[in-house]
Amino acid sequence: MTENYLIVQCPHCENDIFIMRSEINCAIFRHAVLKSNNQQINPHAPKEECEHLINNNMIYGCGKPFKIINDKAIICDYI
Repeated sequence: MTENYLIVQCPHCENDIFIMRSEINCAIFRHAVLKSNNQQINPHAPKEECEHLINNNMIYGCGKPFKIINDKAIICDYI
């Protein structure tokens, strides 16, 4: 961990996730980066959208939701 970014382990797939601290607003994330532009997907994307991206091999990551609590990734549900 450093001052500017956080590296956490996805609580679903256990792969590492790099998060800029400046991007932690409501602390909700999806473990998904679009292959087309390397941008993180909408952290509030619905389950159906995430499944579409996964099923069509459009993202890096498992696409599942998590939240950051005390610098740790914790499983949360789709909102």
